[in-house]
Amino acid sequence: MKKALNFLSIILGLSTAISFTSCEDYLDKVQDSSGLTEQDILEDYFKFRQYEDGVYQHLQNYIGAGDYSYIAALGDEGYVNSINWETMPIAQSGDWLRAYDTGQALQFYGVWNAWSSIRRANRVIELLPQLQNATQEEMDELKGQAHFMRAWYYYEFLKRQGGMPYITESFDASDNFAIPRLTYEETALKIAADCDSAAVLLPTRWDIQNLGRPEKGAAMALKASALLFNASPSNNSNNDTSKWELAAQASWDLLSELGPFGNGRYRLMQSNGTDQVTYKIPTADSERYETIEYASGFDSIFMYRPYHDEIIWENYASVGDGGGAYRVLTTRSIEGNNVTQGFTPSATFVDRFETLNGLDISDDPDFDEQNPFVNRDPRFYHSILFNGERWTSQSGKYLELFEGGAERNSQPGDAHLGYMARKFWGKNVDQWSGTAAPQTHVIYFRLADILLQYAEAANEIGGPNHSIAGANLTSVEAVNMVRARVNMPPVNATYLTNRETFRERIKNERAVELFLEGKRLFDLSRWGDAHKAEFREFIADDFTLDPSYPTGYRINRSAEPYFTRSFTQRHYKWPVPLTDALMFDEFEQNPGW
Repeated sequence: MKKALNFLSIILGLSTAISFTSCEDYLDKVQDSSGLTEQDILEDYFKFRQYEDGVYQHLQNYIGAGDYSYIAALGDEGYVNSINWETMPIAQSGDWLRAYDTGQALQFYGVWNAWSSIRRANRVIELLPQLQNATQEEMDELKGQAHFMRAWYYYEFLKRQGGMPYITESFDASDNFAIPRLTYEETALKIAADCDSAAVLLPTRWDIQNLGRPEKGAAMALKASALLFNASPSNNSNNDTSKWELAAQASWDLLSELGPFGNGRYRLMQSNGTDQVTYKIPTADSERYETIEYASGFDSIFMYRPYHDEIIWENYASVGDGGGAYRVLTTRSIEGNNVTQGFTPSATFVDRFETLNGLDISDDPDFDEQNPFVNRDPRFYHSILFNGERWTSQSGKYLELFEGGAERNSQPGDAHLGYMARKFWGKNVDQWSGTAAPQTHVIYFRLADILLQYAEAANEIGGPNHSIAGANLTSVEAVNMVRARVNMPPVNATYLTNRETFRERIKNERAVELFLEGKRLFDLSRWGDAHKAEFREFIADDFTLDPSYPTGYRINRSAEPYFTRSFTQRHYKWPVPLTDALMFDEFEQNPGW
């Protein structure tokens, strides 16, 4: 069982191995190779590049089926009731120190172990001037990747543990390791500086053989995100507007150079027609069937296409590994595999999808809580599966998400909250069809995210109609671009009265647009919302057969939470593994741990 390694062993003990992958499979799992020396890699560009490619080994797959790679279950997006897996219950109980020592706790030790990849990035930068038989362009690309990946792993630490010692050299045993942790802001600014270095060295677009390597746009996106975290309430208690200005400018730099206001390198994937969903409604005599049409194309951001221009950076090694997402999202009745986790969206999160009129369901007089599946934001149908919906390859099977139904039998791996997640789950992928999961993207940054980052920062500076100096885009216009591509109307004027009101709609827009993309927990944390009861409680909808109701079922919201996660003030900054926190006085543990 793989466990967390301590900081010192990672920085020193693992640094002597030379690891590499083939040129074609550079983002696959890194294999160790004995017999290669630093002199060997300095004599050959391809061997050097293979050595550097080891920096990618700690990239996380947030939709994988591992014990605790599915980080959505630590936010408010939904609940996981794992079968025979130990980490998730421990993590949901709030015992995050213990989570470092469990099997497959990838968001814990998998990220923490990235110190070895930081060490390798540093070594690449140190060795690069000695590399023989490489062009200047090749040298630049190698150095740019090293700066970017060092920044990436510090960004992963920043989102979790906060400020860290920002190590820019490879250590030897005689060096001083008692390095104090930087502040949150100091670390964020170091990340931004590394991103600036990477952006001038990396290409705007890689050739087809190098798909997935970070580009200039990835460096610009990472900088923008790190600065947004630094400006957010949890890390900016005085609401220093200059921090929001830096974040807004960084997002605009990307949008104006490489996005829709620049050369168009990155473009939103637009709806190209309509799709439809069919569901069954029990009647007094038998049943009837209804069909809902909605804007298509949104699911193609995440599946089916091998690459496209909305993606700014992704974990390219995970393309084709969509079966991992399927096993998390499905239930035992559909899969039967012992990895099945039965991820089930919380009913309160399902409520976040607006009506097709562009209103919150609580604000729309046309919304019928007993007929809630009609006239919803198209992203609802791309993201959520509901009671009675036909989804599997079995033509006569309709999802039974009522109590005691096939998908909700109160067993581990069932959909206990009355809903299932469709996003990242390809059509007709189930135990009956034998159909392989489609190509599935684990996206770290895409254009819609950057538009929403800009919108958030600009709104905090001057409200919904604010645009930063030199930009021809207001906060609300950025949000409307994201909505328009799924044929949603512009943000309703009701929500544009002031900065505070629009802030809540931006938060909601991020929740809906980025559902299950590994963003939500960190958004809740940086906003200071994660400890609030409404974001910790997983709520169910109950469906009672009654043909007199529009769906054939009476829908009732459970009075009590099905499950409540533990999240207190100390969870805003994840713990440092205990062995490392006790190693040096300078390497301080986070408060409360």
